[in-house]
Amino acid sequence: ASRAGLAAMSRQGLKDFVHAMEHSASLRSELQKLDSIDAVVKMAKQLGFSVCAADLNDDERCEQVERWFANSWIA
Repeated sequence: ASRAGLAAMSRQGLKDFVHAMEHSASLRSELQKLDSIDAVVKMAKQLGFSVCAADLNDDERCEQVERWFANSWIA
């Protein structure tokens, strides 16, 4: 596969991973326990999502997810 094709698959993997996080309280709970980007990537891969650290560092959605998590705490 071409580099562009792999990047597109990886971005789709990130999109799918974020979607899963948005719809699963248990996955969000597990994610909140992680302390690094590498741990998040490892979790995503273990769950079958094609994600790499560059996706999380470079993708705008990462910032959106961080804001969503920061604002989603139940008081």
